[in-house]
This record gives sequence, C-alpha cells and structure tokens, in this order.
Amino acid sequence: MKKLLKSLILVSVLFTTLNADTGFPNSYYKLHVSEQKKFFFNYFNERIEIENRKILEERAFVKSLNKNKNLDPTSKEYKRLEDLKIKYKVQSLYNYSRYLERIDIIPPSMALAQAATESGWGKSRFFKKANNIFGHWTYNPAVGMMPLRRPSGKKHFIRIFPNLQASITAYMKNLNRTGAYYEFRLKRKQMRDSGKLIDGMKLSATMSKYSGIGHDYIKILKSIIRKSNLVNFDKEFQEKIKNENKELIQKEGNK
Repeated sequence: MKKLLKSLILVSVLFTTLNADTGFPNSYYKLHVSEQKKFFFNYFNERIEIENRKILEERAFVKSLNKNKNLDPTSKEYKRLEDLKIKYKVQSLYNYSRYLERIDIIPPSMALAQAATESGWGKSRFFKKANNIFGHWTYNPAVGMMPLRRPSGKKHFIRIFPNLQASITAYMKNLNRTGAYYEFRLKRKQMRDSGKLIDGMKLSATMSKYSGIGHDYIKILKSIIRKSNLVNFDKEFQEKIKNENKELIQKEGNK
C-alpha cells in the first residue's frame, strides 16, 4: 500500500512539474517501470494529438480550396498554400493530390513506439539534454550537440529542440515530406482512401529506413505496439475526430 501511495504521489508531481515541456523531471525515473510506461504513453499521446490536429486543419484547408488553380496571388489562401508548398516540399503549387498525400496524420501507436525506442523511454542523453525524442540529426553545430561516440570523419550533431513539442513537430514533418518515407505515405493514403483505420502497427512495417538496423527496427516497433496495445490510441483518436466531424455537419445542417 505504501509503495502504491508513493507511486501515485510521484505521478502527481510529474504532471505538476512538466508545464515547461522540457524533458522529464527526476521523479519520473523513480517510478516503477510499468508506471513509467503508462506515464510516457499518456503524456506523449496528448502531445501527438496536438500535432495531428494541426495537420488535419492544414488538410481541411487544402480540401476547402476545391482544387482551385486560379487563386488570387494577393489572397490569404494563396499565401498559405505557398507556405504549405514549401513546408511539405510540394513541387507544383496546385498539385492538390500531392498535398493530400503528404498532409495527413501520423498514427499515435507508431509515433509512441518510435518515441520510446529512440529516446530509451526518456532516458537517453539526447532526450534529457536536447529535448530530442526521435533521434534527429543536424549538420549545424549552432543547433546541435556532439554525439559521444561519433565515428571519425562524421560531421553530424544531435539536434537540440527548445521543447519536446518542437521535437514531435519535426518528426511528423520529416515523415510527411522526406523521400525515404514515400512507402509510408503511400500505404497511409491507401488506408485513407479505402476508409480503413490508419493503423500504426501496419505502417510501422515501412520504417526500415528510419534506423540503421533496418528490419530489426520494425520488429522492435511492432513488439512495443503489440505488448502495450497501442493501436487502441489510433482507434480512439480517429473515432474522436470522426464523431467531431459528424457533430459539425449536424450543426451546419441545423443552421
């Protein structure tokens, strides 16, 4: 009973000391492993949802243009589309199909499994000192820190982020626009077009290029997703968005 009470107190302290969103406090590392995992998944699921909602808002904007290829260059819509073109590396301003292929959610289950793997459950040096959850590199020393065991001749640094949310933002943008993750985007589009769940377990099979260990990396991700039933986060989020959209349509129809 005393151990349970101590664990609950530590979890409470965690939630009150994470307002700065810059790494985890020492109290996190005193939790039992099962409590650490529970906290880790719940904490990052909330922040992954924030980014996915931003992406869905961008997607809704693109769809609202209704494939219009004659936008007024002085309009807000034109300027925003230009910004999205740059952000998602779309070659042609009016290539709407490419925007919709790239501007879509990252399934929470896969993001959570990668966050756990890349950050060592929040215990890596890069997580603690650089708010770097997903192992992002940079070649700019002004925004990076030196890896302790960087091979001779290599020039990369581990990117420093101002907070954990910024690291999630960069991770999602990376998957949504980088050539290495074309297969991920293609399979996600097929799921979207067929009305199926955007399933992180299935999409994790496309992540062999994310890590130098290739297919062994996929095995690690799938194991984490399966053991912790993380696909439930995918279902809960997508069902929530679906219900919100239904309510919005109903409200519009009652006006």
